[in-house]
Amino acid sequence: MKLYNSLTKQIEDFKPLKEGEVSIYSCGPTVYSDMHVGNLRAYAEWDILHRSLLYLGYDVNRVMNFTDVGHMSDDDDFGEDKLEESASKQGIDPFEIANKYIRSVLSDFYKLNYLSPSGELLDPEIDLEELKKHNWVRATDYIDEMIDFIKKLEANGYTYETEQAVYFDVMKYEDYGKLCGQDLREKEVGVRDEGEVDEEKRNPADFVLWMKKVGKYKNHIMSWNSPWGEGFPGWHIECSAMSSNLLGEKFDIHTGGVDLIPVHHSNERAQNCGVYGHDSVRYWLHNEFIRTPKDEKLSKSRGNALTLEDIIDGGIEPMDLRFHYISVNYRTPLQFNWEVLEKSRRDRISLLNRIRDLDVEDYSSGELLEDYVEKFKDCLRDNLNISSALALISDLLKSDEKCEDIVKTILDFDRVLGLRIYESLQEDVSEEVKKLLEERKKAREEKDFEQSDTLRDEIAKHGFKVMDTPEGQKLEKI
Repeated sequence: MKLYNSLTKQIEDFKPLKEGEVSIYSCGPTVYSDMHVGNLRAYAEWDILHRSLLYLGYDVNRVMNFTDVGHMSDDDDFGEDKLEESASKQGIDPFEIANKYIRSVLSDFYKLNYLSPSGELLDPEIDLEELKKHNWVRATDYIDEMIDFIKKLEANGYTYETEQAVYFDVMKYEDYGKLCGQDLREKEVGVRDEGEVDEEKRNPADFVLWMKKVGKYKNHIMSWNSPWGEGFPGWHIECSAMSSNLLGEKFDIHTGGVDLIPVHHSNERAQNCGVYGHDSVRYWLHNEFIRTPKDEKLSKSRGNALTLEDIIDGGIEPMDLRFHYISVNYRTPLQFNWEVLEKSRRDRISLLNRIRDLDVEDYSSGELLEDYVEKFKDCLRDNLNISSALALISDLLKSDEKCEDIVKTILDFDRVLGLRIYESLQEDVSEEVKKLLEERKKAREEKDFEQSDTLRDEIAKHGFKVMDTPEGQKLEKI
């Protein structure tokens, strides 16, 4: 299998630490609001990664976090805590805000058919205390581990303390710029100078490990005791502490969006090397942005990011959106507007209609076409080349193979695609539509074309177009 490693800037042969086993840490959402379509793309891509590895026979140990403290607005160390800011606006406790939006994440994952980190599709109404069993982890449950991690950095000489915070001293780590591909001196130019907030901060690129409950944050609600005083962890230390605690000081894959490379993931890498003396992550995988037709990044702060509910209200089903996400490689920027979503909707429906046209009564019958299965695996091994996999399905549908074998094989591929093809085929045609179709057939046999047209229009109200073919009536999803 080949994957693009952001650290080496090239596609590499993927060789896990343990043969047949893969360990993955996925940067999860900050739970202060509903996710938008840009956020959701990342989890579609890493769901494909997860499903592909399972399909290829690997045992997958994957962990994903909920950030529920310490993530500041604009990723600025001295910004507003996103959880507390949201809590203040809504007039409820930050912990309640976290629970509210964890529920929202779980609901979106279920609707979009994203596997939980442990590999199952979770009921969004699951008891939140049960999430740990499914490898979802909350930052606030790992405060002690974060404190221990900072103490190790301190003992290894990578930190300094001011009256307001404990910082990581980036000048102590020469390899800091390797992941973002930028010399530290160049990087400093683009880093916000927070000297007006903490005059004792040595370097603009230094970042907070522990923020003390003083000054601007003296009334911060979420706080814990530590060797450096009462306070709360910095955003970056959370992922380093949780990933190493749950996956070990070395693990295979770390996933996230490209926006996390310059700061968050560069800081994580620095922290890991500061504690262990070596890289913890072997393969850094990053997905590209979704952008508007004006080439703007989607973000909540810009006000141009829609939620999944907004998309559904606009007539696009969750599986249409999933199809849109997976139709290109994770490293390809993806355009977002209603026109491209409508095209993805039509393309997905066309795929279902082509399968339906094979007229297989029992979708569970048939045999797997092993030659096509191997070609499909080759697509997955080729840096998750799902566009080639979809082209392979198109070729399969045009082949001379037995219809039941074609359907059986495509349904097997859907273990990776996650498009709920079987459910769509099973649930599309209601008994009422089938009855209308039979009545229309009888009307045509009796040459009652006026009644036939009336029934055609009635069937259209249920979302189907009727086509009269030499083989009889065919339904096509509208």
